[in-house]
Amino acid sequence: MRFFLILILPLLCAVNRISAQACTQLGQTPQSAFPICGTKALKQASVPLCAGRSIPLPSCNSNTDYRDVNPYWYKFTCYETGTLGFTITPNDLSDDYDWQIFDVTGKALSEVYTNPAIQVAGNWSAIAGATGASSAGTRLMACEGYSEPKWSSMPTLQAGRQYLLMVSHFTQTQSGYELSFGGGTANITDPLAGAFVHAKYHCLDNRITVKLNKKFQCATMAGDGNEFELVGSNVRVIGSMGVNCNSGFDMDSVVLYLQQPLPAGNYKVRVVTGRDGNTMLDACDNPIQAGREVDFTVPVPQAVPFDRISAIGCAPGKIMVYLSSPVLCSSVAPNGSDFRLSGTDAGMAVVNATTFCNNQLTDSIELTLNTPIYHEGDYDIDLVQGSDGNTLISECGLQTPLGDRVSFSTKDTVSAAFSYRVELDCVYDRIFLEHDGARGVTDWQWSFEDNTAAGGRTYEKVYTVFGQKTVQLEVTNGVCSAQHTEQILLDNELKAAFVMSAAVLCPLDMVTFTDQSIGHIVSHRWDFGFGNGSRSVNPNPFRYPIGSREQTYEVRLIVEDDLHCFDTVVQTIKTVPTCRVAVPTAFTPNNDGTNDYLYPLNGYKTADLVFRIYARNGQLVFESHNWLNKWDGTINGSPAPVGTYAWMLEYTDTEFGNRVFQKGVSTLLR
Repeated sequence: MRFFLILILPLLCAVNRISAQACTQLGQTPQSAFPICGTKALKQASVPLCAGRSIPLPSCNSNTDYRDVNPYWYKFTCYETGTLGFTITPNDLSDDYDWQIFDVTGKALSEVYTNPAIQVAGNWSAIAGATGASSAGTRLMACEGYSEPKWSSMPTLQAGRQYLLMVSHFTQTQSGYELSFGGGTANITDPLAGAFVHAKYHCLDNRITVKLNKKFQCATMAGDGNEFELVGSNVRVIGSMGVNCNSGFDMDSVVLYLQQPLPAGNYKVRVVTGRDGNTMLDACDNPIQAGREVDFTVPVPQAVPFDRISAIGCAPGKIMVYLSSPVLCSSVAPNGSDFRLSGTDAGMAVVNATTFCNNQLTDSIELTLNTPIYHEGDYDIDLVQGSDGNTLISECGLQTPLGDRVSFSTKDTVSAAFSYRVELDCVYDRIFLEHDGARGVTDWQWSFEDNTAAGGRTYEKVYTVFGQKTVQLEVTNGVCSAQHTEQILLDNELKAAFVMSAAVLCPLDMVTFTDQSIGHIVSHRWDFGFGNGSRSVNPNPFRYPIGSREQTYEVRLIVEDDLHCFDTVVQTIKTVPTCRVAVPTAFTPNNDGTNDYLYPLNGYKTADLVFRIYARNGQLVFESHNWLNKWDGTINGSPAPVGTYAWMLEYTDTEFGNRVFQKGVSTLLR
């Protein structure tokens, strides 16, 4: 491959001596990157110092801050898939240069600082001297440090994708470098021949905007327009300007300035060889061929009609005017007097007009009313001569004639407030909902706290679970909408509930029953399962008979509310013949259902219990903190030998509050 050498000089004369300052010069940010080409080498004479920004490299040491220090950025497109080889050769071979390639296709260029997924290859080795991507490289990414290779392997580029190459001068000097391409198979040279796409004449400032089919270097176009001529007229091009050349190095649109206005007719713009010996050059210094032409027409100037406004919403306080062609911003009176509003409410008026100007022209105008229109009505906006002495004036200086009118209608604002009636019942509560349908409401959407929904002007909601409910209604008349929410209490929840002072009764114990029922209760009916019941809210303490065996009783509470609804709750209580804690002297774990386990009996009134069993050799074979946990006569899953076992028991007596300690022996028999 043959290489051509060009020199890129520093863009600012002042030398940047402070590396901590931000990178702001052209070429030092992704947004202002140099366009590059694979057929020529670039020589950067010097590198301005700047601090740069952090670039996340998750494949490298996370403790290192990788930054584009003293950088230059380059942009290119791949036109043929293949590998990319290139070399960065410092002017001073003791300098350390780093680099990173990003695939920015369809991405915001700022993502180079946030999105590791767009990284393609890079090299941050601390070794001084030439670096780049070549067949000598063994991996795509080399991190910082002297142990990292100075050359990375060549990345594979994909045709049609856009890339950025960042070159960072880690050494804090301004010595430059040369960047050249070779050794790879990818093609980053644009094969497209330069051409015009279209051109358009603008009366204002007598200018022509020309769209190109690709980007060309800004510096290769003369500002006096000598690379262009007009065919079909003696009017000369007296100036040219590349669009966006003030913030970058290349352009794909050009503005040509003419010495005088063009009359209506058909014309051509032709590119010619300029006084600098060339036409415009692309990134590879390929020119757009002299003699290329593009046709354009200058139409007979027409006034811009006032005939379209934005869709009218609810309670409009502003109305947007849309124009088919731009008008002079200066022709729109700021006080809105170019527009007269009349209609149902005679007090309505336009009091302000806001333009959205671009190059002294606007194609939209926002009209502000003296107050929003809240009610249904019909209105007209007439274009009149404003306080500035004119109506709207087109770019070519033609005034829109009087008489243009746009009509519109408004809708009433609406209210979603609704009425309701509640019907309470023992099983089913009903809420009857109704909206008045006023102001043209055509759609109703009801929603409830149980995630159900319904439509219609009226609705009957049924509940089987009572309490606080939330009802929301959204209404619309097709233009205006509203929402309203009501909290509705279904105050007939009824639930029978009580607590007992004890669930197990020892001899001489009495139990108390405490009502915890919910609702507007008018009566209580207690049935204790023994003896007479009670009609009290909280009955007197009750004593059950104690027999020689355990006995279970059902305690039933029935409550009635003011709607004569009933609810019932049932609990069980047990009586035991004794509550004296004792440990059997023997047990027989033979699974016959009798004395199969060893444990403390009758521990109904114990707390913080600890029960331990030991073998004769002192081995702890069982431990429990619940008196109902029982030893089944096994040790580590195997049957324990017949014999005597010592036990220790301690607990707190919940009736008297004292700590009790016991010990003894029990015999295991089989």
